[in-house]
Amino acid sequence: MQLLPDWAPNIHPMIVHFPVVLLMIAVLFDIIGLFSTKFDWIKKSALLLFFLGTIAAVIAFLTGRAASDGLNIPINAVNAVNDHADWAEVTLWFFSIYTIIRLLIGYFFKSLKKVIVIPVVLIGLLGIYFLYQTGDHGAKLVFGYGLGTGNIISEKDGSVKSEDKREQISDSTFTVSKNGSWNLTFNPDIESILSDKFKWVEGSLTELNPMYDESDGSLMFHLGKEVRRGAFIYDNSIKGVQVTAKINIDDFSGEVELIHHFKDKNNYDFLGIKNGVISLVRKSNGEIEIFENDKFKSSGWLEIRVVSGGSHFRGYLNNKMIVHGHGSEPNPGSVGMKFSGKGSISIKMIKVESL
Repeated sequence: MQLLPDWAPNIHPMIVHFPVVLLMIAVLFDIIGLFSTKFDWIKKSALLLFFLGTIAAVIAFLTGRAASDGLNIPINAVNAVNDHADWAEVTLWFFSIYTIIRLLIGYFFKSLKKVIVIPVVLIGLLGIYFLYQTGDHGAKLVFGYGLGTGNIISEKDGSVKSEDKREQISDSTFTVSKNGSWNLTFNPDIESILSDKFKWVEGSLTELNPMYDESDGSLMFHLGKEVRRGAFIYDNSIKGVQVTAKINIDDFSGEVELIHHFKDKNNYDFLGIKNGVISLVRKSNGEIEIFENDKFKSSGWLEIRVVSGGSHFRGYLNNKMIVHGHGSEPNPGSVGMKFSGKGSISIKMIKVESL
């Protein structure tokens, strides 16, 4: 038996309207109950609707998070997805706490004077505002961006425009856009670009014995006894960002970090890959905080991607989201890559897109 109709990308669209309707009617019945002592069923119905609506809100929130985690979110929709998720979380917390208070007053503290009950009931109107904001941002995802509908996403908002000012070097080896986005394509001139245009914050290019492989258009770095680490960044400042890189670590033992929001060696965020584990990490004053990590199995060329927008951090491997963490929004910073260990690591490209 097929649980979902063909048009539904996931169960979230079929759930999301229940908490909206149940909780809005609950607030309405609660207010009517203040002024109507004749119909006691209205007050009881309000309490039941708050309970059912909050349960529905929990299910909607969990299915919504699962839905977003299962989508390959277009870059120009990332901030909209995060906004919708943030409003949904605020709404869930509000009604979870409010419903508990309202049930306690309704069943255990019935003797409370109206002068106390009235403000509590009217606070429920704030929940209507939260529901509206959550629904409005959700509608924007569907009707504005076509997310989850199969429609083609139009390029706007954070996408890179063709008229952006670019710095063109060595036949498109390195391009920089006006909004801070940049793209590094590896070709025979890549060593001069990495040396001249990038800042090496650990080690140096020459120490890593770079070797360009013309057969697959990649640059191989060698780490051994004398050199165990290297790190480079492009020294500009970006707020929300998506970073994608293609790497091969079959002959490498150690950790690769896709760095973003870099301030200095002891303060930055990164997507890390080490010993079959992918992690979303923050380094603050040298201390490590792991937002989320998970195991993975893959070999050969890997496309790794990290997306940082607001308080949301997502890590992808070969276009599949593996980790989704949350933390305080980082200050604008630079983007780059770090590797530490021994063996050889090959890189084909790095693409940085400002949200």
